[in-house]
Amino acid sequence: MSKLVTLAVAQVPSVLGDVEANLEALTGYMADAAARGARLVVFPECFLSGYMFEDRESAWRSAIAADDAPMQRIAAECARLDIEIVVGFLERRGGRLHNSAALLGPQGIIGIHRKQHLPFLGGDRFVDEPEEAGLSLFDTRAGRLGIAICYEIRFPEVMRTLALEGADLVALPTNWPVQSVLLAEYFTRVRAAENFVYLLVANRADREGGAEFLGQSQIVDPSGTVLHNAGRDEGLTVASVDLDRARDKSIIIEAGRFELHPWKDRRPASYRL
Repeated sequence: MSKLVTLAVAQVPSVLGDVEANLEALTGYMADAAARGARLVVFPECFLSGYMFEDRESAWRSAIAADDAPMQRIAAECARLDIEIVVGFLERRGGRLHNSAALLGPQGIIGIHRKQHLPFLGGDRFVDEPEEAGLSLFDTRAGRLGIAICYEIRFPEVMRTLALEGADLVALPTNWPVQSVLLAEYFTRVRAAENFVYLLVANRADREGGAEFLGQSQIVDPSGTVLHNAGRDEGLTVASVDLDRARDKSIIIEAGRFELHPWKDRRPASYRL
């Protein structure tokens, strides 16, 4: 029996340094997603704070802690709308600053992924590497969800490890600039197909601090087929997907004659990562 679930990615602008304005916009998009039947919606990287900061001090002023009022407000909206979301933000954690993505639902924060692979650009120049390492994999009502952020798509080990641990879906909040077209047009399809997962990419298509963002938020299925690509359009992209397709790690063209089993046929003892 198939397990159908409706998912959404939000290709929406952010106001640099204005958490309140971004929070207000977020709640409107959440209501729209819920009205369209989405159980899970993914927002862009650093959506609540913006990204193109020029120094650590301004990034710090726009950061929030996981237990601050904005997160409590989002959790209340999740409860009111009966929805789960992934949203990017700059996180204050003691004296440390992280590029984080929080998974929230009606019960509050389910988990937080802190970006471990940091490029030298935008706000990532000023954040700290997380002290802890490991998977960001969570059980949601929409399926078993892994989270990675933007640049981390360039590291195949990230999504492979999430998939090996049972991810049905991987959320990828991004702030891809126009120079990242290769990632949007090729990497997304390959990462989904090689790991048999649904990939939910939420990018921006606006401008900020001299950067023009690419757009091309998308939902990709476990065969590498792009179900929906937002192009440059602002708003929500919604798709209903069958989670059983992410749980079948075989390709059978003709039973007994033409079968591929990439999961079973792995030989980890031969690899050096």
